[in-house]
Amino acid sequence: MLETSPGFAVRLIGYCNLSEDEILRRFQQEGVASLRDLDGEYTIVVSSASGCWIITSPVGAMHYFYHHHGERFHHGQQIASIAREAGLAWQWNWQALGDLLQLENLTGNASLHPDIHKVPPGSVLHFHRPSGTLRLDSRVCLDELPRRLSTAAEAVQALNRSVRTWAGDAPFLSLSGGFDSRVILASMLRLGIRPHLVTMGTEACSDVRVARRIAAHFDLPHDLIRLELDDLLRHGLTISALTNGTKTAWHWHTYVYPLKAAVPSGTTFYVGTLGEFARSYYFDRGALGMLADRVPAFSLSRFWTLKLGRHPTFQEGELGGLAPELARELDAGGIRRRSARLAAFCHHRFLRGLTRYYFEQRVPNFYANGIAMYRASSAWRSPFHSRAWIEAIWNLPERWKLGSNWHRFAIASNCPDLLEFPEENGFDRRRMLRRAPPLYWTPPMRRSTYVTYDQSATWYREPLLQDFLHDHFSLIDDLVDPSLAARIAASHRSGVDRTRTLAHLLTLIRWKQVLAGSAT
Repeated sequence: MLETSPGFAVRLIGYCNLSEDEILRRFQQEGVASLRDLDGEYTIVVSSASGCWIITSPVGAMHYFYHHHGERFHHGQQIASIAREAGLAWQWNWQALGDLLQLENLTGNASLHPDIHKVPPGSVLHFHRPSGTLRLDSRVCLDELPRRLSTAAEAVQALNRSVRTWAGDAPFLSLSGGFDSRVILASMLRLGIRPHLVTMGTEACSDVRVARRIAAHFDLPHDLIRLELDDLLRHGLTISALTNGTKTAWHWHTYVYPLKAAVPSGTTFYVGTLGEFARSYYFDRGALGMLADRVPAFSLSRFWTLKLGRHPTFQEGELGGLAPELARELDAGGIRRRSARLAAFCHHRFLRGLTRYYFEQRVPNFYANGIAMYRASSAWRSPFHSRAWIEAIWNLPERWKLGSNWHRFAIASNCPDLLEFPEENGFDRRRMLRRAPPLYWTPPMRRSTYVTYDQSATWYREPLLQDFLHDHFSLIDDLVDPSLAARIAASHRSGVDRTRTLAHLLTLIRWKQVLAGSAT
């Protein structure tokens, strides 16, 4: 029997269709289960003298962590604070750290500390203070969806409803040259919503060139946000704390550019998070993907083994300079074990299984960190988190997800004029095609050259960043021999690309500073 007396506190992290007062009222009148599937993207914490309830959305993109030992229960958004409050000495979760170094995201419900766990997506976690007991009830979103055949038009209609619901007054939109943000813009224009556009990069970047043309054609306000090396160093500690050390420095721009865009407080800032759910994110190879689908066990094993080995953070000859536990995560045996575990996350299916991995592992871990950075300075929203849209896309035939064909359909349905601007790595340099052409994934068909906004390779050669790294390599000597780290930095300075490795080293340095309570 739920208590209905005063003394409850409610905290909403993220956004949903209820206010905190309405959440408490529903909690008391209808029970905690009534909060499991609200519209929006959220974690809800309800606490009283007798207990604590933590409710996560089906997508689970609002990170929340806990530590439970006996009668002690500590919880919050930042694991460094949880560890301090619980009196936990820092320990490395070696498997999670290996995941971070090889995948750039954690998996499952892990954190970088083995005794601190993430509340899973779609969960109700209840701590009963008098008895010290903890109960976790989790439901898997994709397993809860009805199995049926949906249509591309149904998914467009669901998206449009979501865009209208969360737009508010005078919304902003993060616009690149890619598909997801253009799909959102097409929906907004169809609905008569004229957003303020924001793009990150320089005038030479492909994203900026395309966004400039779109803004001019539709007479929309457009801001260009330039990133500087100083931004990386100035905000690194804050970013590391927000993301619990699990967002690599290669992706810290997600914090910086909405901050510099100065989106007015309370104004919706639309981003394209989860839009990749509507395409074959990991193996968009047309007929090759359909063929690989026929032999899923073999295809998954080959896919993950090749992916993990393609861009190693540390070379085989460098593993001797790592902590033995970390080296075991990254050597040939570690790659085999991780490959098998990742195949299991795919439920031993190929195209659909990789989509499932994206939704259940990549989004609640990697993209959730991006959302935490957006939230720090803006009222971020993504219309792709709509339950109706997720259901429609999950039940679409795979052919719609190859070559971004659903995205093309959505743009053509809502605002066909947006097809008249180039697509990233497209066949036609002048415009976006209504359907992906045959063999669209092969180099001869990818005629449009993409110029990236990313300046990381250059930045990691700058004396300012090189000096910072050298001055702080000793902080991570429990993980990496400082002499090895120095050799890697010198190699990059001389022209060998070690951007990935140095980004990880900077990430770990900043995380160790967070753990030490550093303010510099």
